[in-house]
Amino acid sequence: MAFTILLTLVIICGLGVGVYSYFALEKELVSKLESKKFIVPTEFYAAPPTFQTQSLMQINDVEKQLLRQNYRRREFDQRILPGDYFIADREQCAARLQVGLDENQEACIGWVTQDTPTQKSDSSLQVLVIQKDRLISRIYKGAPFVEVHEAFSEAPLLAQYIGNEPLMQKTVSLGEVPPMCSNAIMSIEDAQFLEHGGVSIKGIFRALVKNITTGRKAQGGSTITQQLVKNYFLTSERTLKRKYQEFIMSILLESRFSKDQILETYLNIIYLGQNGAFQVRGYGAAARYYFGKELTDLNISECALMAAIVNSPGLYNPFKKPVNAERRRHLVLDKMKGYGYISEEQFNEADRQPLPGAPRSTASETAPYYLDAVRKQLASQGMNPDGLKIYTALDLEAQEVAQDSLRNHLENLEKSNKHIAGLKAKGNILEGSVLVGNNKTGLVSVVVGGRNFRMTQFNRAIDGHRQIGSIMKPFVYLTALINNNPETDQPYTPITLLNDEKFTYKYEGQAWSPDNYGKKYFGSVPMFYALKNSLNAATASLGLAVGLGNIIDVTHTMGVTSELKSFPAMTLGAFEMYPREVLQSYMSLAAMGQKPSLSFIRRALNSDGQEVYVHNPRPTPTVDPAAVASLVSMMKQTILSGTARSITLNGFFNPAAGKTGTTSDNKDAWFAGFTPYITTVVWVGYDNNLPHKLTGSNGAVPVWTQFMKKMGTRFPADDFPWPENTEKVMLDQQTLESLNAYKEGDPTQVELIFDKAKAPDL
Repeated sequence: MAFTILLTLVIICGLGVGVYSYFALEKELVSKLESKKFIVPTEFYAAPPTFQTQSLMQINDVEKQLLRQNYRRREFDQRILPGDYFIADREQCAARLQVGLDENQEACIGWVTQDTPTQKSDSSLQVLVIQKDRLISRIYKGAPFVEVHEAFSEAPLLAQYIGNEPLMQKTVSLGEVPPMCSNAIMSIEDAQFLEHGGVSIKGIFRALVKNITTGRKAQGGSTITQQLVKNYFLTSERTLKRKYQEFIMSILLESRFSKDQILETYLNIIYLGQNGAFQVRGYGAAARYYFGKELTDLNISECALMAAIVNSPGLYNPFKKPVNAERRRHLVLDKMKGYGYISEEQFNEADRQPLPGAPRSTASETAPYYLDAVRKQLASQGMNPDGLKIYTALDLEAQEVAQDSLRNHLENLEKSNKHIAGLKAKGNILEGSVLVGNNKTGLVSVVVGGRNFRMTQFNRAIDGHRQIGSIMKPFVYLTALINNNPETDQPYTPITLLNDEKFTYKYEGQAWSPDNYGKKYFGSVPMFYALKNSLNAATASLGLAVGLGNIIDVTHTMGVTSELKSFPAMTLGAFEMYPREVLQSYMSLAAMGQKPSLSFIRRALNSDGQEVYVHNPRPTPTVDPAAVASLVSMMKQTILSGTARSITLNGFFNPAAGKTGTTSDNKDAWFAGFTPYITTVVWVGYDNNLPHKLTGSNGAVPVWTQFMKKMGTRFPADDFPWPENTEKVMLDQQTLESLNAYKEGDPTQVELIFDKAKAPDL
């Protein structure tokens, strides 16, 4: 009798604990579900692809960008709806636009952006007219059609973050999931999904028997519902308590939600691999990553592979473990056939399909550097990024080209340069950075902070504080151009003669004697010649003449924020600067002294769709535009016949100006160059400050050249817009020889810009 009473009390207590646990876990489930539901991810969008008149572009390249965003091709005479595009030859294009086109205008491509309301389709159609030489000669928007200067497509979603966790995730509805994909995942992961109530006793028992008979964990017993609970609500710890919570919460989840809701949520949150720093979450993102397709377009073989990857994305990665992936896909297909989802013929056909090829290198490898810059800008402006839609200025194509240009050059140096190859053999990795900004808007379109974000998260483009060497020299010459020579009281001009001779300067009990590269000196030379050839002695003597304090003031005015100390070696860049400061100050030069406000963000919206930030370039006037114009014309000579002459020799011919930078200890190699439209800054060096024995010419210029050959040519090949109070002066060979500014192989004519009031009478 006593035993019966005791047993009854134990059962009652057990039931009580069970009921309490049930309701406690139900409360926890609801709480966690609500908290998860209201976590709005931070979304980062890249800049929309932009097309401008007088820039070079092939129709195939435009079409690729549209197809990448899943546009649909239509015939030229069909109505073009949002997400549609057409391609037409000259005659078809003329008929569509109702305008006359000349024989050189070969074809056109038109589209309506996907976010356009259907009722505005006709008035939102954008059409590029492209010539045989790849020049975009006209852009129309209609109807009725009117000529415009630019056309755009959508801003693509770049990344999502929950806190600091980077994700690739594209939410899809169950209706967008091909039935074969649903059948595949149920076949391999949970064949009784449509029947059980959250947990499968039969599945658990079967897995237990299998594991005992094999002597190892050969099979799991978790249902899709349990996997969802595990991934969405619980931690990854392996304890009896967590397993009990998973069991109860799975039953609770099934009682509150339909099978469709559970499966849809599961397919949207399940982990499916890693793309660089970004987790690939859900079927929508995984379809794009593994197959370059939308989920709706997957076939049986691809659905089976997706289901295979779910079990262990690392073990069954088709790019890295193809044998494992193929074997697991075969198992999925076999189970699908066994459950009657596919026929023998479909099984054989799907099983024969090759695995997807590894995805081509994309900007995802270095885009996290860009997002790091965005986050730092938000923090500096006191903005909390959580839940924001942030529309950045990131140009995905340009980022990818910059990334490839840097990596290819560094890899080539590590193979072909004996010194650098030796350092690599000792475990030293040569690094670099690239920054690109728009001179007019101040928007930064490229941030490559290193070779690969997975290897190192240190963002050299933003946080690297390195000696700049001769990158400083233009500001010495600019200071002179806005002042008079203190000895003669005559204005400095591009042809003012400087003394390029060995000298010693004594100050504060010290002696300083700058050396030219190769210890070669040229005597009396004009300013433009000294700058283009980066002559240290001539530049240092000029800097001392115009005043170190004046140089510091001008350099800060142009956008440099680092502390500059007034010592003579400062004239040759013997101090540290951040690459973004170089970008800011050189963009100010490119804009003829109008300093734009730098930003990585175009605009930001909160979760209610309200604009909380919008970039305003707010250009600030700095120094006399005529003086800047003279300097820029001198810096053009650096590329045409100076230390960066390899740029034109290697095929980039658009008007450009710039300056190489090499530190005296050969630890840093720089090139900062600009066209009228964009400025690009490249740095190459070792994080541990080892000397690489490179110069700006062979260390950084090749990266700049390869990038600009692909991206700089998207803009018109226009010269700089010189200020009205300036005058072009052409120096012929005789004049150059008289100035000691001509040597064999140099151009026989040099064009320079002068302030009209200071122009020479030649």
